[in-house]
Amino acid sequence: MPILSSHSARTRHPEESVFARWADPNSWPAWDPDVREVTFTGDVRLGAAGRLRPSSGPAAAFTITELVEDRRFTNVSRMPGAALTFDHRVEPADDGSTLSVEIRIDGPLAPLWKLAIGRGFANAARTNIDGLLADLEAA
Repeated sequence: MPILSSHSARTRHPEESVFARWADPNSWPAWDPDVREVTFTGDVRLGAAGRLRPSSGPAAAFTITELVEDRRFTNVSRMPGAALTFDHRVEPADDGSTLSVEIRIDGPLAPLWKLAIGRGFANAARTNIDGLLADLEAA
């Protein structure tokens, strides 16, 4: 699976606080500048689906594919011949937590999609983490 973007950081905030932001899709536009709008209703659970409109590009449906309370939140957007995976992880650390985001693409047309959209995702993991940490600091 080609990785489009990855980033890790440490924070003084506990993993529960970090995870709560990731596991609330409707909050994403408030702290992630790459997300313009999210439509998500119902409970956050495996298989739950929503729709995301990025700050640039077309809207895309997403599905929650992994959910480990206070540890991991993964959502996937499918496109012709590929799947775009956003893997968010948080682990306890001394005086806070360590968080990481990895964005990858998989499928038979992944190499073509990477050429088409890869550059636009180059800083997406860092942008996600920086926005989340700024939001936590402001709270």
